[in-house]
Amino acid sequence: MESMSSFGEMLKTFRTRKRLTQQTLAAKIGVHRNTISIWERGDYLPESKTFVLEVARQLGLAEQETRQLLEASLTALSPYWHVPYPRNPFFTGREAILEALHTYLHADHMVAHTQSYALHGLGGVGKTQLALEYAYRHALDYSAVFWIGAEAVESIVSGLLRIAEVLQLPGRDEKNQQHVVEAVQQWFATHRQWLLIWDNVEDLGMVDRFLPSVRQGTILLTTRCRVLGTLTRGMDLLPMEQEEGMLFLLRRAKVVEPEATREHLQQLAVNMPAEYAATEQLMTALEGLPLALDQAGAYIEETGCSLQTYLEFFHARRAVLLKQRGEGSRDHPESVSTTFTLAITTTAQRHPAVWDLLRVCALLQPDAIPEELFRQGAEYLGTQLQAVSRDALDWNRVIASACSSSLLHRQSEEQMLSIHRLVQAVLLDAMTEEERELWTRRAVEALGAVFPEVLPSTEYATWKQCERLLPHALLCLQRADVADESLALASLAYRVAQYLRTRGRYTEAEPLLQRALQIREQAQGPDHPDVARVLNYLAVLYWSQGRYTEAEPLYQRALRIREQAQGPDHPDVATSLNNLALLYWSQGKYAEAEPLYQRALRIREQAQGPDHLDVAISLNNLADLYLERGRYAEAEPLYLQALHILEQTLGSDHPLMAQMLNNLALLSRGQGRDAEAEPLYRQALHILEQALGPDHPEVAQALNNLADLTREQGKYAEAESLYRRALRITEQSLGSEHPDLTSSLNGLASLSREQGKYAEAESLYQRALTFREQHLGQQHPETAQTLHDLALLRQKQGNLCEALSLAERALKIRSQSLGDAHPKTVATRTLYAQLVQE
Repeated sequence: MESMSSFGEMLKTFRTRKRLTQQTLAAKIGVHRNTISIWERGDYLPESKTFVLEVARQLGLAEQETRQLLEASLTALSPYWHVPYPRNPFFTGREAILEALHTYLHADHMVAHTQSYALHGLGGVGKTQLALEYAYRHALDYSAVFWIGAEAVESIVSGLLRIAEVLQLPGRDEKNQQHVVEAVQQWFATHRQWLLIWDNVEDLGMVDRFLPSVRQGTILLTTRCRVLGTLTRGMDLLPMEQEEGMLFLLRRAKVVEPEATREHLQQLAVNMPAEYAATEQLMTALEGLPLALDQAGAYIEETGCSLQTYLEFFHARRAVLLKQRGEGSRDHPESVSTTFTLAITTTAQRHPAVWDLLRVCALLQPDAIPEELFRQGAEYLGTQLQAVSRDALDWNRVIASACSSSLLHRQSEEQMLSIHRLVQAVLLDAMTEEERELWTRRAVEALGAVFPEVLPSTEYATWKQCERLLPHALLCLQRADVADESLALASLAYRVAQYLRTRGRYTEAEPLLQRALQIREQAQGPDHPDVARVLNYLAVLYWSQGRYTEAEPLYQRALRIREQAQGPDHPDVATSLNNLALLYWSQGKYAEAEPLYQRALRIREQAQGPDHLDVAISLNNLADLYLERGRYAEAEPLYLQALHILEQTLGSDHPLMAQMLNNLALLSRGQGRDAEAEPLYRQALHILEQALGPDHPEVAQALNNLADLTREQGKYAEAESLYRRALRITEQSLGSEHPDLTSSLNGLASLSREQGKYAEAESLYQRALTFREQHLGQQHPETAQTLHDLALLRQKQGNLCEALSLAERALKIRSQSLGDAHPKTVATRTLYAQLVQE
């Protein structure tokens, strides 16, 4: 009974020191409160080591105290125990991984062969701590547990000699170490149910070299090597998930108790939101790397600074903090910076091109780095990468070398690479300012060579490639020195802006075009054709945003440069003429637009041939003008000719085909053939949704067109749904002040008017009228459309005087811009006459 009393007294002493009640401790280990009581009274002992080890864990006992408690319970750890590290009281999470290890390595599953498994992953990801927790948690499953530091031959031999001492093997004191090692090997060959942990294996061949071929125990390895060959199975250990990483950081920093749970984390979010937010941001910055979290927690504990303060220090002095490991870190004394630097240096010694590969990756977004950047842009990335990129086998060897140390990860199917953010940080901090500028310039040049130029004939086909490269291009453009005036930077900025505009991301595109323009003007002079190219596209961007007064002088300047530098009949001149005409068409200046369209068409037919895509675009634009002016007989053959060219050059599913179908539907409606228009509208909408995605601005315009038709057909529910979806898309992609909103607003207003919802209709009409007057002007045909529709509303409301005034104003605009014979002019004149009669 003496040992029972000793165990109970010891348990009570440790529990009281931890300030836990019997009820609290019972709940933590999953037993009834009375169980703790009878243990402390000395009536009974725990049934197994498992309970005792869990009690020790919950009480945060050191290794020596744990051993004392086990011995007092008569369930001491195996006498064959050599694990040089105490159990980590701050170990957090990883339960699924531990369960998987237990399932695979459990002694009950062993037969007459060795069970083995490897934990592999990036340095500092927690491999050693996971193996350590497994050893303590499942000590009961093994008759002997041993640990070997396997970094080098010397440490392996030292570990085996220590095992010989623990086993009390005969001849363990021999001076000939080889004889002692052979004795240990013999023991492993003749005994079962042992666990041997090889920690931090650098050379996997050492395992077979120092152990007998026939052995009947369990081996657990930790290694940075991901390629295990036929040695064993393995698990790639990833950084911590968000919540478990935050909880580990808080425990390690002593902000919460070691036994704190996720419920405590949730309470922290409510009671201490600033600390919770700082923890969340630190977890993101350190990307869940356990070593980095432990290092941060140690610093916070030692200095007494707050989480918020450490976060500020990290952003300002990252390089310094990543080098500071902290006191008391015996199990992993190296800092994050040292750990990664050693791994990088060791890997680069095997293949020098790895250094350059990692330097480039350090300057890019850490995830989804396209391999084509290196393979296609290698000539800009230095001689070493250029050399290995020429041969697929050489390239694969370099990638394999970096991945084998877990410095990079490769998604082979997507041809993508990824790198941990802290590996990036260490690489960046190790570069001098000159090196960083050099590699940033090289990355910009490579991206500029690989990033596709968005052209009308290929723009949609290049979207996938653009999207793969976009985040990396944006980051490199941001990293580039503001004083950098290289043409490579201008070229990349221009191409990225082209793509962003086609995806409706106008706000992001504008500063890139302005930067490209500034660089080219300074480097090439204000009258260079490349300057005209940027001017033209900046004007296209402004036109897309409805900023017509800003677009016009840019178009005119680009046209002037091109005529002078390239001659009046160059295709680029036709492009400027076409775009300037399109601007005038958007403003309702049809008389000014028509001769420009006609001249652009003539140049393109002569310079590029009658079946060129640019000719089809000119034909379509000129037909749009004729359609808008009611000249249907002139518009139709142009549309059909353009449609034929598009089908031959782009196929039937290209977004330009959708625009053509949409225009043919408008023509059919103008000619009173509504039955022909609906299938054309629906086909156009389907093509655009498939090609551009459901939320592109061009989809919104197709929705508006179909909504107008269904509204006039009396399908009010469908029309409203289409209008509102178009309105949402336009607001989200172009902003709440874009003139394209007026199509949806005006349509919703007319729908409300036809349903008798006059108050709702008036509000929408007024908003649409304000937008159109501000952005298009008071004399624009679309302004006249809203005036005409608002006059109809006033007529419904019985306010004939105001209705007459609105109709008179609309009639004047339409007569001047569209002509007296245009169907829209005729409709307004009819309304005006009716109002006069009323």
